[in-house]
This record gives sequence, structure tokens and C-alpha cells, in this order.
Amino acid sequence: MCLLIGPAGVGKTLLLKRLQAINFLSKGAVNGIGDPPTTIPTVGTNLVTILTGQKNEITVRELGGSMGPIWHNYLKDTDTVIYMIDLTNRLQVSAACIQLLMLLSHSDTKNLPFLLLFNKIDVTTAMTQSEVQSLFRMNGILKHAVQKINILEISAKSGNSLDKVVRWINSNHKQAEQS
Repeated sequence: MCLLIGPAGVGKTLLLKRLQAINFLSKGAVNGIGDPPTTIPTVGTNLVTILTGQKNEITVRELGGSMGPIWHNYLKDTDTVIYMIDLTNRLQVSAACIQLLMLLSHSDTKNLPFLLLFNKIDVTTAMTQSEVQSLFRMNGILKHAVQKINILEISAKSGNSLDKVVRWINSNHKQAEQS
């Protein structure tokens, strides 16, 4: 199972709805992205099955941002973690960074691959890569983390780079099954 977490309002529910609705062509291109669906904040958990290939399905468990204090309770049944951050919410950066560091230091995550998703890259007020690197001190996190961490910039709203998210989920899920 893949765990999708992050602070409230970062776009986790929209991401899941988009990933469910996308039809992937044989070459991995996105087909039929359409208009973004409406969403409401997740209270509790949300289980969604995503088709990542012709016959590959993966279950993703989204945890609401308000559940941050108990996210660690869901780590044991997880083989991959996606941590989502809103690039437009500068007030949320420090709390998001602390939550990420707590997850990375938890004993149940030491063998889990992480995908950091920086969402809302299409918004003009989004932080630049240099701002993110500075505020999150990404070089230090990447250097000291024991986990394999990948980073993607996406737009759940426009669909930008969602194919890369599915490829990451698919490849890391297969690796977890083989372990």
C-alpha cells in the first residue's frame, strides 16, 4: 500500500481523483485529463485504487492533514510514502518540514521509499526551486536521510507530471513486493 500524506490543503484529494481518472497510453503519455474535479477536505482516511498499467492496481491511502499527529500509526502497512507540499503556502513550510523530518526519523520508515511532491507549480505565487531548497534545506535532508527520496514538481490541477507520479508508484511498489 502507498501512503499519501501532507499538511491540510496541499491537494492530496485532487491528486488522487486525477490519478484515478487518467488513462495512460502505452508510451506513458497522459490522455483525457479534463477539468479538475471538485474536492472536499479529507477527514480521516481515503482509500483509492489506482490503475498504474494495463493490469497493475495499487491501493493508495490518503490521510487527512489534520491527522498529522497519528500518521505514524499507518506506517506499518505501507510500502511507499508520498509526502505532498503546497508550493504556494509559505506559512505552512516550517510545519511541513517538521512533519517530514519526523516521518523520516521514525523507525518504521527506514526502508520505505519516499516521493516528495511539490504541488501547484503552475501558480504564479509558487515558491521557486531555490526558495524550496533554502527553506526546507533539501540538501541536508537528502544527505542525511536513510530512505531513498525522489522529488517531483507537479500540478494536480493541470495534470502536469502526473504520469511521473504513477511511474514512481508503480516502480517502487514492484520493488517493495520483491523485497
